[in-house]
Amino acid sequence: MEHLQCDLKCLSRDILADIMARLDGSTLASAACTCSDLRGIARNQRLWKQLCNSTWPSTALDEAQHLISSSTEGFRRFYADSYPLISNDHKDANNHFPIQPTLISPSNFALFIDVYYREICITSSVLDGIPMETDFGQDDDTTTGLTSWVLNCPFKVVPSDINDEDIEDGDDGHDFISLVGKADDRCNELKEGIRLSWVLLDKKRGKAGNLSSWKPLSVKQIWASNGDYILHFGCIIPVQESLQLPHNLAKCLIVARCNIEEKQGYLRWKEVSMHIEDTSGAYVNGGKSLIILNQALYCSRSTNRHAVEKGYIQFEGRKQEIIRKKKLEETMADWLCISFEVVILLILGYRILPI
Repeated sequence: MEHLQCDLKCLSRDILADIMARLDGSTLASAACTCSDLRGIARNQRLWKQLCNSTWPSTALDEAQHLISSSTEGFRRFYADSYPLISNDHKDANNHFPIQPTLISPSNFALFIDVYYREICITSSVLDGIPMETDFGQDDDTTTGLTSWVLNCPFKVVPSDINDEDIEDGDDGHDFISLVGKADDRCNELKEGIRLSWVLLDKKRGKAGNLSSWKPLSVKQIWASNGDYILHFGCIIPVQESLQLPHNLAKCLIVARCNIEEKQGYLRWKEVSMHIEDTSGAYVNGGKSLIILNQALYCSRSTNRHAVEKGYIQFEGRKQEIIRKKKLEETMADWLCISFEVVILLILGYRILPI
């Protein structure tokens, strides 16, 4: 360590800063732990801003600057919170979350959305506030009633500026667009090539988290359509018992629907949306969804993407188990109803028939 410090003293601060600007986030954080000189350089927000801009191009957009810079520790904390993925390793969710407010405003949050193909960002978007349309007219009673209605309805976020995006054929996307043959080949190419990041930021507390799985969790072709594909991203969020969700788990599901047209040679995003489901497959309402999203910011994180996928598979297994039990209960109820009707008919027939 002493030799390292002596070697570093031979280099100017500008040279050290230039070297550290070429490091990735984890290496930069590790270098900051070696000595006080590197720790001081690593605190420079400009380094972390460059890392954030290269990792999430949405953070370089003009509308994103005040959202991140105004938060505590700015870009360094944003990177530390958003780079690892959300994991559902909590043994007891109630012991890990801060006290939650009874009502959370959608305007407390900001969204940073980036879509990539083969490590090249093809579209980015920033949303200041989660879009939930509640402002219809100036009547306070009407607005309050409509807000209550939205918070109790199924929750869904649809960024309008990403939908219907055309990605023209070119050098960067030629191999992707020119895919022909079986649908399975295209599904594999989409699964291996497409990446999506969906970062949620609490503007007041400066806390952030990536709600996406980065890689698609599943890719399916819609057979009734002409070249439409559905890609699922997301994460599993452990929730407090007070929300009364099955297994105390919720799934943040990000659905991307795209269309590949061979003749015209471009990819079109038809819709990118996000909603929350419980293990029964039911949509969670707006009020609970906002609380769940806020809790997601305090979940444990992992850089092991296989562990994230494993958690998703376990969630789907529980979901199928609930569906099977529900179908069994419905089948048993149907048989009981039929048996009861048969008994009633036999009794009526016995009484009507002459002795």
